[in-house]
Amino acid sequence: MPGSPGHAEEERPLSPAGRRQAQALVEELAAEPITAVYSSPYPRARQTVEPLARRLGLAVETVDELKERPLSDGPLPDWRAHVERAWADFAYQLPGGASNGRAQRRIVAALREIGGRHPRETVVAASHGTVIALALHHLRPDEIDVEFWEQIPMPAVFRFEAPR
Repeated sequence: MPGSPGHAEEERPLSPAGRRQAQALVEELAAEPITAVYSSPYPRARQTVEPLARRLGLAVETVDELKERPLSDGPLPDWRAHVERAWADFAYQLPGGASNGRAQRRIVAALREIGGRHPRETVVAASHGTVIALALHHLRPDEIDVEFWEQIPMPAVFRFEAPR
């Protein structure tokens, strides 16, 4: 999805509505036995989980590999067509962007690394819509597609158990 005017994608902060949703996330997750909180380096991801981490007395650890998949290095008036092509062909890559296949390998490796640090523990990892959908696609390739990606709410909470 195109970024907000006046902010580069990797610099965009949470909107006022996003800040309210981050507070609601605290209420939804504060009773969980969370032992660690991780975040993409993008401000909106960190700002989503910082209130929860504060409530739990945990630090937010930044993991660069949780960042969003760049589609291209510049604005695309027909970005939706490129997104659809990227989901149809995981090797498709625009200049300055990353393919869905490359981004999927990155996010899956990052989640495995985080899971390996916390076996049998509950952790929170804040990331972004496309890479979250790509991680879920890795687990359920026949169910997760561009239509699923398009319908992901913000913020979205997906719970899954790491394989043992």
